[in-house]
Amino acid sequence: MIYIGSVSEVELNADGLPIFAVLDGMGNRYYPCTFVSNAGGTDGMFSMPAIRVGARVILAQNTGGSGHSFFILGFLPDTEDSLAISMDGVSSAILLEKEKGRGSRSSPDVKSTREGYTRNSDYSGVHIEDFHVENEDSFVNLSQPHGITLTGYPRVSVQIPEDTSTACFRVSAGGQASNTLLNAHPHLDRLFNYLATIEAKVVALENAVVGTLTADALTAFNEGVALNTNLAGSGVTQIALSEDLTAKAAAITSTVIPTTASQVREESNEDINPYVIIP
Repeated sequence: MIYIGSVSEVELNADGLPIFAVLDGMGNRYYPCTFVSNAGGTDGMFSMPAIRVGARVILAQNTGGSGHSFFILGFLPDTEDSLAISMDGVSSAILLEKEKGRGSRSSPDVKSTREGYTRNSDYSGVHIEDFHVENEDSFVNLSQPHGITLTGYPRVSVQIPEDTSTACFRVSAGGQASNTLLNAHPHLDRLFNYLATIEAKVVALENAVVGTLTADALTAFNEGVALNTNLAGSGVTQIALSEDLTAKAAAITSTVIPTTASQVREESNEDINPYVIIP
């Protein structure tokens, strides 16, 4: 027999396995109920559906042996969940699949009737053609136009083993991974080179202030101190003085350490792989 009801109790049996009690619309109680796992039966290999009190389930009854037991075969979506499922594009997609087979998946007709693919935009819908697994605000969605969508709240965590000889988190584009995806090494090399340049310029400025870099630096510093003393209180003159001292300091440090800022910005644009979007 097949029954439909709602989970009313969740507990553990003597073996430590979860069992459930289910009530149908007439108030009949079905107990004990266990769920059917597609990957259960061995240590470390199992699948676990999200079951909570109130979940609507489909039961199959086992009448063999000395008593009755029930197995949870599947679940029915809640009415509130069903409201999130969109139906447009179903007929067109089915007809196209019948005409062209699997090859039509590269350019599905449903793009014209449901939310279309946008390269740098979130997909948060649920369509009747999608394969969708959701728990509160976290979900995995597989769809024709959008591929794989993974959303996690409050986090998305990828955990790999500590063993460096086997641990691997691989992201590829066009079959290529390693450094070719983000092409990070050249970008980081230029970045650290630029930081080294900035550090050297700061040291040069400090040396100029204390008069240990060149005679020109010491002269510029002394002129600034004298002018600042003589012209104190004049806002316009103070601004002009600041700009003059800044220009002199820049001229001094640029002579000693040429700037690389423009080169870094221009060449770094070539380091980013177009397949990878980091907004």
